Amino acid sequence: MQSVIIETDRLLLREMSLSDIEALSSILQDENVMYAYNGAFSDEETLAWMQKQLQRYREHGFGLWGVFLKDTGEMIGQCGITMQEYNGGQVPEIGYLLAHKYWHKGYATEAAAACCEYGVDVLHFDALYSIIRDTNTASQNVALRNGMTLTDTIVKHYRGVDMPHKVFCVRKDDAKPKVSDIGTDKNIKEMEMQPNPDTIFPVRGCDTVTYVKPTVKNPNIIVGDFTYFSDTDFERHVLHHYDFIGDRLIIGKFCQIASGVTFIMNGANHQMNAASTYPFYIMEGWTETPPAADDLPLRGDTIVGNDVWIGQDATILPGVHIGDGAIIGLGSIVGHDVEPYTIVAGNPAKVIRKRFDDELIGLLEKLRWWDRSIGEIQRLIPLLTDSDLTRVKKNIIGILEQNG
Repeated sequence: MQSVIIETDRLLLREMSLSDIEALSSILQDENVMYAYNGAFSDEETLAWMQKQLQRYREHGFGLWGVFLKDTGEMIGQCGITMQEYNGGQVPEIGYLLAHKYWHKGYATEAAAACCEYGVDVLHFDALYSIIRDTNTASQNVALRNGMTLTDTIVKHYRGVDMPHKVFCVRKDDAKPKVSDIGTDKNIKEMEMQPNPDTIFPVRGCDTVTYVKPTVKNPNIIVGDFTYFSDTDFERHVLHHYDFIGDRLIIGKFCQIASGVTFIMNGANHQMNAASTYPFYIMEGWTETPPAADDLPLRGDTIVGNDVWIGQDATILPGVHIGDGAIIGLGSIVGHDVEPYTIVAGNPAKVIRKRFDDELIGLLEKLRWWDRSIGEIQRLIPLLTDSDLTRVKKNIIGILEQNG
């Protein structure tokens, strides 16, 4: 058994050995874990990775250490300090990578904070860095929680791909949270964290609610800041969305999309003004050319406004436009446009009622609170959550008059 390098409340960090290769393989060969590395490792790449760490231990006395749970002894990942090329020299970098089932439990933050203290107090580094791929917002959040600040953006060439990376840094004299404070109210207050629309998991300790915008890769799906989905892999719930049709799904800011919601796009529609509805033209081997656009029941882009609540298992059909502030009831099938601040439900969805009178709806559409800065929205929260609608009207009128 290798000697322990670092001990925290829940974790032990120690040098890895070849006896840990099976546990390491289960992490490095998981596509979910390795998305920032452009894919899972092979057996050969995993062994080379292990040998690289063993070499680092011999040459530097540190490297990426195995992270083990104190109560069970299970290896759940790796975290440590390595020397990395940056800005024409080498800098000490804190790196971390955990098994997928241990994400969003605070382990990465706890281990990285301990490595930061070790780097300053034991290794006597004046500054420590984390160089993180631009798409890896979860790791960026760990760096921020540990008192690091974003200082630079670079491009690294890895596995045949140019990958933009963000450079975070904390200096010896910078105020940084102690390991014992990680995840506490004190830590959060000291960091003065602002809402971050690029965070994938916005609810601490929960990996079943995701901000949609940072997860979407399809350029024909456009989503505004802070819209969340009570599930993961949003694009899997956008069906029949084919590039050759070119229709877009556009969703505004601050929408609330429950689990099981499905968006059906125009690719689901078949030609109905001919003897057969079979789509010969998209199936291999058939000689039929695509029908004219006028012969297909295409309905254009699907557009969802801002601050829309879509209930669980609702289905939105192609080309529907849903206005700001609308509410879609659980299990509804929405095939027609929905006016702003209107509640609809059923199959097919029918209007239940308007949420507010026309005066308040008009004021909210003028206010457009979702387009304001985070600071302004923070100050507007008491108004936005006030059930005294008479007072809300009065306050919005005052804000609009003040803004001219």
